[in-house]
Amino acid sequence: MGRIRFADYLKEYLEVNHISNKEFASRINITPKHLIDILSKKSELSAQIIDSISFVTGIPIDYIYRMESNFHIENEIDHYLKKEHLSEKEYLNKFDYKTLIKKTWIRFTDIYEPIEIIKDILKYLRVSSPEQLNDLESHLFYKSKNDRKELLLLWLEKCYRETLTQDVKDYTKDNILYLVRYIHEKANQNIFDEQELVKVFNENGIALVIQEDLPGSKIRGAFKVHRNMPAIYITYKHKRIADIYFALLHELAHCKSDFNKARSMSLISFEDERDIEIKADEQAFQWMVENKYYHDFVVKKEYKIDDEIKYPKSFIVYRLAHDHLLKYSSPLYQQYNRLLK
Repeated sequence: MGRIRFADYLKEYLEVNHISNKEFASRINITPKHLIDILSKKSELSAQIIDSISFVTGIPIDYIYRMESNFHIENEIDHYLKKEHLSEKEYLNKFDYKTLIKKTWIRFTDIYEPIEIIKDILKYLRVSSPEQLNDLESHLFYKSKNDRKELLLLWLEKCYRETLTQDVKDYTKDNILYLVRYIHEKANQNIFDEQELVKVFNENGIALVIQEDLPGSKIRGAFKVHRNMPAIYITYKHKRIADIYFALLHELAHCKSDFNKARSMSLISFEDERDIEIKADEQAFQWMVENKYYHDFVVKKEYKIDDEIKYPKSFIVYRLAHDHLLKYSSPLYQQYNRLLK
């Protein structure tokens, strides 16, 4: 059975009200043949004809447009699924839709009807067809090896919507060093306060969202510029204080070096290595513990972390573990790079 269009509704309306095609065509100022083509779905409804039908019948214009729009969107989805040899359920599984329902990220119209779930997901992602998701993906600078672009797009959209609730002041590059110093201060105190962190970043011209990713995703963070407003998105990937501050410093490094590039795309940080990611990592490590100090003192055998007063101890053990000079499982690492509560 084909999908319902307004032509089906109009045909029934004419029958119920005992109105002939010839009479109705005359009332809306078109030829009987044109009306027959509309009723048989050989001709599309123009805006002028929709206005005339609504005026003559009292059927709300919005209702006609919604019915036609719904048909065309569902047709687009059907065409895409057939082309990709996917069932509705197989396509939905790409988005881990059961987790979306559980997390209530999206208000679903009907969680028992797959086509309605697909439409709600597309609406959430602000596209009118599955094909358009490929256009969104082309604006991502990196792709994960696990090829879960759907999860990435959902996460980016969730973060973007969170930025709309934030009051972000004007941004200047000078604010970056202030934020680096602020992160150092909090790490020295062994403090991580998400609400205060977001507030301070907003006051310094950067939108900040810390959002759990979806299962199966390898996202660590992202940097984006919305018009002239920089936005940093990070996850709680490793749930330790230095890990999350490192992810934050990494995205600040992108803000410092890749602001213009991010105007046209999202810079996504995964757990793999790429040139631009390596540079951002190097800058983040330099901000954590200055390289000269690290190599002149920290890596020496006589170095004692208990005597450290210049740099956060969590940052010291984080760098040492990254360089394989300390095991992640060691008591020293566990002690100084604590788990977030």
